[in-house]
Amino acid sequence: MDYKQSQISTEDEIVGTYGTAWIEWMEIHHEELVREMKRKNTFLEVARSVDDTAWEYRNLLDRQYEEQHPRPETFEEIVRWERTREYYTDSTVMRESVLIPITTP
Repeated sequence: MDYKQSQISTEDEIVGTYGTAWIEWMEIHHEELVREMKRKNTFLEVARSVDDTAWEYRNLLDRQYEEQHPRPETFEEIVRWERTREYYTDSTVMRESVLIPITTP
């Protein structure tokens, strides 16, 4: 394993799932902002903040989804319900909290 791979896995552990997705998106779409935040040593702090905020938002969306769409009782319906809820909450969190150019925690 080379150094860059081990560094990325360490960052993944530090910043979480949504923070990692934000890092990857920012590095592709906003290289100059990434360089600026790295110079200021705020890049990982912002990534952790994005992850925390995204999980809070996802928990809120999960609760709202369950209120609006009560959990069914049969196995097949539960599986379908879980997949739909997962898709709805995750895609909403990604669009509204993660895939945006945030520069401050």
